[in-house]
Amino acid sequence: MIRLILLILAIAVLLALSPMLIGEVGYVLISFNQTTIEGSIVAFCATFLVVALGLYLTYKLIRYIWSLYSNTRHRFFARSEERKQAAIEQGVWSLVNSDYEQLELALANNSVTDSWQDLRYAMLAKAALHNNDSSKAIEQLDKISPANQLKAAKLWLASGDSSTVTGELKVLAEAKKASALELKLYAEVLVQQKKWSALEQFMPRLLSKKALTDSQWNVLFAAYFNAQTELTEKYQALSKHLKAKADSAYLAAMAKSGRLSEIELTLLKMLKKPDDQHQLAKILKVSAPGDALKLQANLQDALKKQPDNQDLLLALACLANAHGEYDLAARVFDKALTPSNQRDYLAQAQLSYSKSAQPQKALDLYL
Repeated sequence: MIRLILLILAIAVLLALSPMLIGEVGYVLISFNQTTIEGSIVAFCATFLVVALGLYLTYKLIRYIWSLYSNTRHRFFARSEERKQAAIEQGVWSLVNSDYEQLELALANNSVTDSWQDLRYAMLAKAALHNNDSSKAIEQLDKISPANQLKAAKLWLASGDSSTVTGELKVLAEAKKASALELKLYAEVLVQQKKWSALEQFMPRLLSKKALTDSQWNVLFAAYFNAQTELTEKYQALSKHLKAKADSAYLAAMAKSGRLSEIELTLLKMLKKPDDQHQLAKILKVSAPGDALKLQANLQDALKKQPDNQDLLLALACLANAHGEYDLAARVFDKALTPSNQRDYLAQAQLSYSKSAQPQKALDLYL
């Protein structure tokens, strides 16, 4: 722009000086309709210079004002973006530290960039679930865009309403190249919706794809057997490999229903294997009143050889409760309970103490 102005000025100066160089003053005549403008070349050049200078100064002023506006606008939006970024960062760190109260403070009243909006809704939903507010969690989950709904499948499951993601999960799980995560999520949906027949048909696929860990299989079968009335029939209908995954959950369900006599032989086999004794205690922990007198006698014999075996002591105490021998159970719990196992066996210990006229000990376990 400056070069163009200088070029025009140079031409104007040459036009002004050329008449003088040849000894002529030179005149300029401009006529337009009834309007006539007349003057010397020098006057017109001077006028042109003044107009050009004015235009240049006007251009510089407009450019300066625009730069002020642009910088102000940039700083305003930059501060807004910084606030949005700070909000999402604080929310993520609060989630990492399981500080859900701070998470809600950071995100509930602060906006975030569009790319983080769905994650904001998901984190607020997780905070609501932590506070046992399922309706609020579902309200937040509903705001997530359809493209990202499946990414929040676990939150939908935790909210108790998996209908939003059921259809899409079913399609993904039935695909040949379904991932282990998709299979596991769909299995959780079937459990939550109590579609036991569909789950039975789906179990072989879960097994062949190795979609679940042993602990996850135990959780799945625990829910499955707790919903059944014909426990033995359902267990026997499973394939050999599925039975291996279902053993602990099946035995626990049988014990919980008080059918100890039907599984006593299996429990006796577990007693003879040191690696299974911990699981034996966990099964008897949930037992309802039932009879397994031979198992109790064998437990007492085993404790004569290993009087400090914690698993055997806990198993005997729980079995004594199932037999109504609360005094025996209380004496065994006096020896067996430790800070590391007290929480797991709290209900059984309280039962034995309360039934054996030791309410203070039962009360102390609450404290």
